[in-house]
Amino acid sequence: MENLQKSNEIQKRVTLYFDNALGESERRDLLKQVDLDPKCSKIFNKEKNFREFIKNNVQRPAVSSDLIQNIKAKIRLF
Repeated sequence: MENLQKSNEIQKRVTLYFDNALGESERRDLLKQVDLDPKCSKIFNKEKNFREFIKNNVQRPAVSSDLIQNIKAKIRLF
């Protein structure tokens, strides 16, 4: 059970890292842990590879400039 909690905590920190939601010291600590802990390194690399795959292989639908302008106009109202 403890290993599962540790894995979940590492996964959570790795996700925050790739979402740019960690502070500088937290980022450094995580990267040190990745260098020293093979389990952490595996989780980190798996997430990194997954995000690169999504970025490079999933096509995003194009949106019209009218839609963009409409959203901007609604934002300005607030």
